[in-house]
Amino acid sequence: MQPRPPRLDVYYDSKQVGSVHDSTPLAFEYAPEWLSGNQRMSLATIPLQTGRQATPEVQAFFENLLPEGELRDYLAAQRKASTLFSLLLEVAGDTAGAFVLLAPGQGQEPARYEPTTWEAIAAVLAGQSAAAIDIQEPGARISLAGAQDKTTLAIFDDGLPRLPKGTSPSTHILKPNIRRLAKVWHTAANEAIVMRTAALAGLPTAEVFYEPRTEACVVRRFDRQLRPDGTLARRVQYDLCQLAGTVSERKYEKEGGPSLAACAELIRRYSAQPAVDLRHLLRWVFFNLYVGNNDSHAKNLSIYSLPGQGVRLTPFYDLMCTRLYPGLSSEFAFAIGGEVRPGEMGAEHLAQMARQLGMQPRFVLQQSREMAERLPAALSQAVQEITPSLAPSAKTLAERLERFVQSTTRKMALRLLAER
Repeated sequence: MQPRPPRLDVYYDSKQVGSVHDSTPLAFEYAPEWLSGNQRMSLATIPLQTGRQATPEVQAFFENLLPEGELRDYLAAQRKASTLFSLLLEVAGDTAGAFVLLAPGQGQEPARYEPTTWEAIAAVLAGQSAAAIDIQEPGARISLAGAQDKTTLAIFDDGLPRLPKGTSPSTHILKPNIRRLAKVWHTAANEAIVMRTAALAGLPTAEVFYEPRTEACVVRRFDRQLRPDGTLARRVQYDLCQLAGTVSERKYEKEGGPSLAACAELIRRYSAQPAVDLRHLLRWVFFNLYVGNNDSHAKNLSIYSLPGQGVRLTPFYDLMCTRLYPGLSSEFAFAIGGEVRPGEMGAEHLAQMARQLGMQPRFVLQQSREMAERLPAALSQAVQEITPSLAPSAKTLAERLERFVQSTTRKMALRLLAER
C-alpha cells in the first residue's frame, strides 16, 4: 500500500496552479509561480493570494467536483474514503472544467485511450452502475459531478467509443437509465428527447444522441475542445454553485442555494455578453416549466471561457421531464415570484419575478410566450428523430412524454400569459 499523500497538486495544462491539502476543513494554496505568472487566474472565487486558505469558497469549489448522493456514498464505502480530501484523492481525475488534480510528483501523462465497443459497455451496465466502467482497474477514477450514474468516454472521428485512462480528457458523457429509483423508467430516452427539444426550440444546448445498445443518453462535452493536432484542450468552467460558494448538498434554493435572482446576478458579474446570456437564462426557466423539469437548480447552470469570446453561459445540460415520474418532487427548483408549485404559478408571479431580476415585465412575458410557441413543434420533431432508436417500452415512454409535455405547455402558458 502506497503512503497517503499530504496534498494534491492542481494543474491547468502543464502549469501548477496550487495545492489542496489534507486538512479539515480542506485547505488550498496557490503556487508562487502561478501568482507571479502572466496566465494567472483564480479558481472560481478563491482569492489570488499567498498562504493557505480554508474558506467556504475552497470547500465549494472542490466539493462540487465530486459525484453526489448515493453515488458518492457508494464510492466512499467502496474506497473507504470518508473525508473530502480522501474522495478527491480517489475520484477527481478528468473533472468538469480545466483543472486536473494529481498526487505530488505524479506528473501529467500523455493521453491514453482503451478501445471498447458499445456491446462491451452494455455488458458492464447490465450488472453494475455506470460508475463501474471507471473502476474496473486499480487506480482508475470516476470524476464527474452529479447524482446520476454516468461515465466518461472519448469518441473521435471514427465514431467508436474509447475509455480514457488515468486523467486523459474525455469527449462525451454516457448517462444510462437510472435504475435505483422505483417507477423512474427510461430516463435516458427522456433526457435525449428533452435535450434535443431544447436545441430545436432555440436554446443553446449540449449535443446528445441516444445509444440503443447501452440504452444511454450520450452527451458531447462542451468543456473540451479538439486542437488542430488532434489532442483535447480543457476549457475553464464553473457551475453557479461554485461561483456562489455553495456546496452541492445546498444546490436547491429552498436549502439555501442560489436563487434565480442570485444566478442572474452572477451572470451579470461574469458574462462578457450579459444581455444575451440573461435572455437564455429566462428561456431556460420557461422551458423547464413547460417540459416539467423540476430539477433545474443552480448546479445545472455554468459559465465557461471561450477563446475570443470571453466568459459566457455554457450550453444547457441535464434536462429531462421529472414530473412524468410519480414520487419525484412536485416543486420547481427555483421560486418564481415566491411560488414553487408550477400548478399555482400565474402572471402575477412572472411580474414579481421580473422585478426581482431587474427586468421589464413585458420582456419576461415575451420570452415566456415565444418559448411556449416554439416548444410543441420542437418536441414533436425530437420525438420523431429519437423514437426509431428506442426499444418498445422506451417508445411508450416517448409517447407519454410527448402527450404530457404538450398538455403541460398549454396549461402553463394559459396561466402565465393570462391578461391581468
